[in-house]
Order: sequence, then C-alpha cells, then structure tokens
Amino acid sequence: MNFFDEKLDTAKTICILGHHNPDGDCIGATLAIYNYIEKKYGDRKIVKPFLTEFSSRYNILKNADKIRNDDKDATVFDLCIVVDASSKDRFKDFERYFDEAKDTIVFDHHENNTVPAKTSVIYEDSIATCEILYKFLDKTYFDKDIAMSLFVGIATDSGVFRYKSTTKETLEIAGALISYGFDFTKLLDHIVFENSVNQRKAQGIAFDRIELLCKGQVSFSYLNDDDLESLNVEKTDIDNIIVYLREIKDIKVAVFAYQVSDKIYKLSLRSKYDYINVADFAKMHDGGGHALASGCMYYGDIETIRNHIEKDLGEFIEKSENNK
Repeated sequence: MNFFDEKLDTAKTICILGHHNPDGDCIGATLAIYNYIEKKYGDRKIVKPFLTEFSSRYNILKNADKIRNDDKDATVFDLCIVVDASSKDRFKDFERYFDEAKDTIVFDHHENNTVPAKTSVIYEDSIATCEILYKFLDKTYFDKDIAMSLFVGIATDSGVFRYKSTTKETLEIAGALISYGFDFTKLLDHIVFENSVNQRKAQGIAFDRIELLCKGQVSFSYLNDDDLESLNVEKTDIDNIIVYLREIKDIKVAVFAYQVSDKIYKLSLRSKYDYINVADFAKMHDGGGHALASGCMYYGDIETIRNHIEKDLGEFIEKSENNK
C-alpha cells in the first residue's frame, strides 16, 4: 500500500480542489480520484470535489455532475487533495477548505509549485497531473471510467500527443488506459474536436480578428461579451480557439483574449519554443501555467489591452531571445 492509499484509508471526509478555469487535466484528475475512491470504498467515504465552472463537454465523464461550483459547504475535511494547481490563490473561493483541512496533499506538474501541502507530489517533467496519478493509483481498482478520466487529462495537456513534451512513457500510459475498453476516438472527438454551429461561428469571429503583433512574432485575437451573448456561447466553450492561433505559420507565441467582466480579459498564451516561457510572462500578470501554455489577466478595454500585449510581450520575447 502506498502513502496515498494510507491517507485515504484514515480519512472519513475528503475534498478535491484544482485550479480555477479548470482544463481537461484538472477535471480529469479530479474525477479520476473521485471515481477511484468511490470504486475502492463505496459509500464509506464522504468525498466532495470543488471546481469553478467548466465546459459541458466534460460531462461525458462519470460523476462530472458531482463537482460543486459553490463554496457553501461547512465541512472541515480530514483530507484535502489538490490537483494541477501551482499555488493557493489558484483555488479561488475554495481556499478555506485547504486551510481548514486536517491533512493535505498536492499532485502537480507545474514548475515552482508553492502550495503548502503536508505532502507534495510534484513531477515537473510529467506532461500532465493525470500522468502522475496513473503511477499512484492502485490498478486493482481501475475501471473504464477512471481510465477515461486520466486519458482525457493526458490527451488534452499534451495537445492530443502533439506537444514535444510528450514522451514514450506518456504514450505507453495512454495505451494502457485505452486497454480498459473505452472508445478513445469518440472520446477525443467529443472533448477536443466537436463544436456546435454557434461555437464555430464564434471561432469565425475570432479568426476574422486575427492580427500579427510584435513584428509578426505573435498571433492575437479576442472575443467580447457581446460576441458570446449574441451566439449564446459560454466562455467555457471557446478554449480551443488558442489551438488554432498557435498553428499559424512563423509565429512564436499565440494569444487569445476573452472578456470575463467589464474591462477584464482572460488571456490564453501558447509558446512554440521552450526558451519563450509564457508561464513566466503570465506570473507577471496575475496568472500562471506551463512553459508552453499559460494564462493570465489583463485589465482595460480591448484596444488598450492589445497595445499593452504588443509592448509587454514584445519586450518579453526579445529578452527571452537574448537569454536563450
């Protein structure tokens, strides 16, 4: 029995936390742990996962409906499990569950993790938190639903196995998960590739606005609240636009901005080169992430934000070029 199962054995009440605006790895890790505990312990444990709102495309995963978006629970948990979050401020409204918990553990693959958990499992070389969890969860209790959750996390954080941080081990683990019998092509279509007509129209608006900044080194586009409201598209359903911006020829960094409230925009950043670490850039602007994929916040109207991005990111790229 490894240390994780020992912690699960002794805890009666357990919560699971991840970063705000959760992605596939965060959601997959949360549900893999939830389903694992359910499979191993049945109703002998009280388990409550808390995440901010996420795309409905992940509802295909078992027990996605059990994830709570509110912070009204008064439980003081025996064990708080953190997944895919590099700092406490990434928990947003759920931070107190971590602070009040009797025991804490974090599983993560971000650089410079600062979550003050009593036990930290940080593998910075792993492409996804779900890849780490695969090594720590007892395969005796694995089933198709746990395997699907882990596969989603690994597939999405690896850019469907296209990013160069994908390793031989990554592919071997993905192959082992597929052996549990789920239709991985259908799963990837649903999670990654399929879009509604209006989602495609929103992409079309963003594509029409694409421009090159920083002397052609940065592709940039945006959507505002009016765009999304006119098409009845949720903010959680436009996260794949950045993938297409990254694919533009000859650029070094892609930036997609979408409005989250009045004069506040969330930026998604993707770098094509290891030496341009967009996580470092994001940390300078109320964000974080990975060297090649990160997010942050910018404040102001979109024209002001665009101008700041051109200046700030242009200087950052130049500095990165000089230091490579």
